[in-house]
Amino acid sequence: MEIKFELDTTSVEKALAKLKGAALLDISEKALVAGGEVVVAEAKINLENHGLHDTGDLINSIQVYNPKPESCEVGSKGVIYAAAHEFGVTIRPKRAKVLHWVTKSGDDVFAMKAVLPERAYLRPAIDENKDKILKAMAITIARLTGAE
Repeated sequence: MEIKFELDTTSVEKALAKLKGAALLDISEKALVAGGEVVVAEAKINLENHGLHDTGDLINSIQVYNPKPESCEVGSKGVIYAAAHEFGVTIRPKRAKVLHWVTKSGDDVFAMKAVLPERAYLRPAIDENKDKILKAMAITIARLTGAE
């Protein structure tokens, strides 16, 4: 599952326009990673607030991936239920008549379906922190260009 978003990066682009070549690419990538790290931190806070930290697998999987000068990915890799929590899901049996699971207290549960409500953690991390993301990017550019 992929979530794409765009920010108005006009101010960041103006700062980067003064640079050329490899320096521009390196600084651009580092700025995107800095913005991505803001999203990572806020997503982890959201996961904690939703109580989605039992094993730590999901919260520990949230990272910045594949940074490039023009983009980076932020999210979870290797945790198959990450999107189910982000978007919600209804699970129905495919090869059996009913679903079966055991609760933490050891009780058997049988059901025709299981509904996991949407508990978005990644999208709000972006939507509610656009200014923080841009500020982190701008600070990184200023630090790396000596324009602090």
